[in-house]
Amino acid sequence: MRPLVPREKVLLSIVALLVVAVGFYYLIYSPKMKEITAVSQQLKTKQAELTRLQAEAAKKDQLERRLQDLQRQVAETEAKLPTSREIPTLLVQLEGLAAQVGANLTLIRPGPPQGQGQAGQPPRPGAAASPAPGLGLQQFNLELNAEGTFDKVQSFVRGIENFPRFIAMSDLKISPLPTKQGESAERPRLAIGLSAVTYFVPESGGGR
Repeated sequence: MRPLVPREKVLLSIVALLVVAVGFYYLIYSPKMKEITAVSQQLKTKQAELTRLQAEAAKKDQLERRLQDLQRQVAETEAKLPTSREIPTLLVQLEGLAAQVGANLTLIRPGPPQGQGQAGQPPRPGAAASPAPGLGLQQFNLELNAEGTFDKVQSFVRGIENFPRFIAMSDLKISPLPTKQGESAERPRLAIGLSAVTYFVPESGGGR
């Protein structure tokens, strides 16, 4: 067998390289690319599923937080509603408020209990919203008259607005009083009359 000339050696090397390259492509590269493509598609599918589950989990957390917030609001509202046994205490607290601010409470007259759906005076503009219907509540109207200087009657009205029990004022009338002997004309006394409505929990419905 004759020895190969340099040119033949070069051609043989090129052929060997081509065989190796073709074998690498079909035996190694092509199968691996197919495997990588399949794994990549699986990864995209799982990432999409993960994103969906995370969104559902976040929505569940939001609903739980909303539920807790509503439960807290209901508890706070119920705490402002007296039971029918506590109505006399509420009236005493109003008398105490007047004494605290120095106003003279001349009238405190509660009306008869009514179902929440019965006719009553609507809350005045800017008053707190009444409790939501359907809670088994009853209501009664309340008439209050008080006298005092401007700052005292103003403090009394503000005290009712911030009263720990729910009281919605529906009407407020203010009129000046004649100056008595010994009183300062610079600080005239005023008479106020207001109508309000308050809600309470019947003994058989509140469970308190």
